[in-house]
Amino acid sequence: MREPDTFVDAGFLESGPNPVVLVLVVGLVLMGGLLTWSVISHRKHQKALDAWLEPRRWHRLPADRSLVSRWRGAPFGTGDNRKVADVVAGSFQGHDLLSFVYSYETSSTDSDGSRSTTTHTFHVVTLQLPAFLPDLEVTPESVGSRLATAFGKVDLDVESDEFNKRFVVRATDLAVGHAILHPRLVERLLREGRVAWRIEGTTLLTWASGRTNLQRLDARIALLAAIADAVPRHVWLDHGHDPLAR
Repeated sequence: MREPDTFVDAGFLESGPNPVVLVLVVGLVLMGGLLTWSVISHRKHQKALDAWLEPRRWHRLPADRSLVSRWRGAPFGTGDNRKVADVVAGSFQGHDLLSFVYSYETSSTDSDGSRSTTTHTFHVVTLQLPAFLPDLEVTPESVGSRLATAFGKVDLDVESDEFNKRFVVRATDLAVGHAILHPRLVERLLREGRVAWRIEGTTLLTWASGRTNLQRLDARIALLAAIADAVPRHVWLDHGHDPLAR
């Protein structure tokens, strides 16, 4: 039996598929793949976070909007569309702590005149102090890190040359800064590596780029507790708190 004739548009054979259609199809496939990967990654991260919380008896909290404007120093106080996520709370060695993801957006104009938006994400861990203390900030040394900050603080050097080379210290009260950064704490900080932290009012906090790092979270919590415990009693007494009082 004779097969039916098949007619093919010669123009189609010569020109091939429409390149615009191909780009759209490829773009949709890529977008679908990225969305699927994002959903799977998010679920996996949330499951890991729950597994971290349970044995430590920490708990989740709602995304409190006040967290985006509660502190003045880095990484806060810049950008637009500021958000918090993965807010969890708990205690460690008698200290109350929070861990959360903070993000904000910045916009820029490209060479062709189009505008692009970049999202900056940080994992922040805070420890509540029992009394107000003058601002003290310790950040890893980097290009431009010795420029003036919004705090108007002055640079502080400690007795360790290695520490002075690796970190920039700024304080609003040099005497308090020197008292807190005593040799034992400086030695501990040198072992920790490039960690940024700050005392701001009644909060001790540390921050790092990226979302919640569960592999580093226990170490960051322990470091904040060690810094808080290293504050000399006479500093607390000068600011209305006696750590030995019951």
